[in-house]
Amino acid sequence: MARYFDMIAVNVSERSGLTFRSFYFEREGNAFLNATEGATAISRKLSAHVDIVTCKCAVDVQKRVKTAFVLVTKKSEKGSSFKYSLLALRSSHRLEPCIEFKLPYQMKGKVSILQGPTVMWSHDNSVSYTSPQAEGVRKIPIQMSKCLFGELPIQKGQLFALGLSEPLLANHSPTLGYLLEGGQAFDGSLVLPHPYICITQCMRVLTADRVDDVLRCTVVAATSNQQLVLFENGTVKDTCEVPFGQAEDIQMADTGRNGCLFVVSFKQGHVCAVWKETFQIASCWSDVDSAHMDDFLGCGTEQILLIFRNNGISSGPLEKFTITDLCGISYSVRLLQLLQAILIKLPVMDNTVSNKKKKK
Repeated sequence: MARYFDMIAVNVSERSGLTFRSFYFEREGNAFLNATEGATAISRKLSAHVDIVTCKCAVDVQKRVKTAFVLVTKKSEKGSSFKYSLLALRSSHRLEPCIEFKLPYQMKGKVSILQGPTVMWSHDNSVSYTSPQAEGVRKIPIQMSKCLFGELPIQKGQLFALGLSEPLLANHSPTLGYLLEGGQAFDGSLVLPHPYICITQCMRVLTADRVDDVLRCTVVAATSNQQLVLFENGTVKDTCEVPFGQAEDIQMADTGRNGCLFVVSFKQGHVCAVWKETFQIASCWSDVDSAHMDDFLGCGTEQILLIFRNNGISSGPLEKFTITDLCGISYSVRLLQLLQAILIKLPVMDNTVSNKKKKK
């Protein structure tokens, strides 16, 4: 049975660090029960201030398990550099350091934690990344703007950056892709056609293969035109109008015989579920703090877990949540007195807008 993980940055006079808790769903009581909890110190200096940049579950390739990771940062005393630490929440219920690095600038915009674990980000038309195998921060040798990051499900999976070439390279498509493993550039229009690069807000590669050394893939992307678009080999195959803008993430839930759902999270607390087979909207929710996909009930198929906002309170009891597969499974708690566990909300700093994200 899947667990729900929650973290919060703590900054007090004595120390700066993280506290975390994990919960499992108890069907008879219709509540999340506390499984484990703990804390770790990031800095013991009185002047240090720790912020959470982002957090995500990703595959740890060495341990071959999906692990919860959190990226935190603290500014140097002189303010000339920023120290970043990627921490892993292991099965031993401890936060363990995974990667540490310094940057002369603060990460801005989208920061991704992908399999490896690998941290990818862009700064001044340059894409940088780091991982335990990279042994430091590396920068890809190609400049690009409007960057998107993702994973190609080929063999063990390959990480890629996608964007507009800056400047335009001779004999290359304006849409450029770059594979981190092997350092190979490729025609990015095979993933997303050029007109969609500037309007795509998030994307997910569903399938990928190489035929006669040519990349063929299926991609779903959310655009600033309030559309969910399905691409096959760089060609639009289907579209679905969604009622919200500013998409941030696309997840997928496999509900078994009932089919798969694309679950799109939006910036203003909206979530929209779309059936993969029909590309039609299945349901929408508002006032959502975070959405998670996993088998929370231990029934062999995945469900959607929606954590609803707590009336603007930054920490406190989980008053509202729903577990559903939109096919017959539905657990919902909307009253505080039905709860048997306390979750602390996760403040996530994306450097431009305060943003909240949770972990399983």
